[in-house]
Amino acid sequence: MSASHPAASRTVHFATNRARLSVGFDAFSPAPPDGRQLWLGQIAMQSLAAPGDTETTRHPLAPPDIIGEDDFADPAKGSAARALDAWLRDAHAQDAIALFFIHGFSNSFNSAVGRAAQIAEFYDGAGVRLVPLAFSWPSDGRVIDPQLLVLGLGGVVRQYQADQRDAELSGPALARLIVEIRRAADRARKARRPVRVVLLAHSMGNLALACALEAMQNGMLTQALDATFDHALLVASDVPDTALDHRQPLRGIALLAAGVTVVIAKDGMLAFASPAANEHKRRLGHFGPNDLAGLPGRIRVVDFVAGLQTEAEKPHLQVGSATTWDTVYHQYYRNDLSARADLAEVLRGDPPTRRDDPALGGPVQEGRSRHTSLRPLPPGAIA
Repeated sequence: MSASHPAASRTVHFATNRARLSVGFDAFSPAPPDGRQLWLGQIAMQSLAAPGDTETTRHPLAPPDIIGEDDFADPAKGSAARALDAWLRDAHAQDAIALFFIHGFSNSFNSAVGRAAQIAEFYDGAGVRLVPLAFSWPSDGRVIDPQLLVLGLGGVVRQYQADQRDAELSGPALARLIVEIRRAADRARKARRPVRVVLLAHSMGNLALACALEAMQNGMLTQALDATFDHALLVASDVPDTALDHRQPLRGIALLAAGVTVVIAKDGMLAFASPAANEHKRRLGHFGPNDLAGLPGRIRVVDFVAGLQTEAEKPHLQVGSATTWDTVYHQYYRNDLSARADLAEVLRGDPPTRRDDPALGGPVQEGRSRHTSLRPLPPGAIA
């Protein structure tokens, strides 16, 4: 941390099904994750007061405060329920959006909550205040160079696939958490403290979400959960391009959220690297849905490729061990100013102003299909 970045505190709320240690949670998960157990709490994270400094790590300032320990044994007044109430109460008190964030692969607990803190700081720069709740499924947190995945190196592929299994096995715990978020939101409305609640799933976090929705097919996904989230953002989704087809579990997001934006872009991680470990299946976050015309009306697909900043406009992202594939083309939702301008409007619930609406079946780029495309910001608009 440089002298120009004094430490300040930002509270990140969390829920996790990681194995609990004495004062925190495991960094690596040799055993299968608990598909049911949930721990909730909050953690004080470093805030740099520098929204544009997106690649500097935000560190915890203290161990996590694990205040939700009863695993929703009392779903209305127990310690876990009170932890969710505290999240929504904080959002209401700050006139903020309650952001439910599901991270992607290669994240430890610390990096998951750190990423949530960084996202909140990044969107502060666009005038959007977020109070995040990060769901930290037990990804093993080892950074993978996506170019090694393309080479099909066995150990790297197995590491990626181990994270996939962890995401899949976390589905039931995430399903339970979503139901409890709805109950907490209902309590907040009853107490006259309503807040806007937005879900953001990035990369392999969409696999965890799909598996949660699959687990909810046991009778949990009912009309009572309609519009639990005011909006859902599925960004750079590392799931098959068929994931939103009829009878596929992720399609249930159209009930769970009042509006859904599926964000796709030119993404080498998803176009070349991920298929190397996924039997060469096309990925939703690069190509868009397999059946674009058959999507529920609540779902919109937006191709960001033409509207993102160019590589030359963001050389600051390519530092240290950062790879262009990942940092520039897979993480754009948290570090590209053009993406931020659009997604800030979606987070607020405003009509996006820089989107074209081509007819279905209109022109496609590199095999991607979309309802809408993002126009670039005008010259000089990006500071």
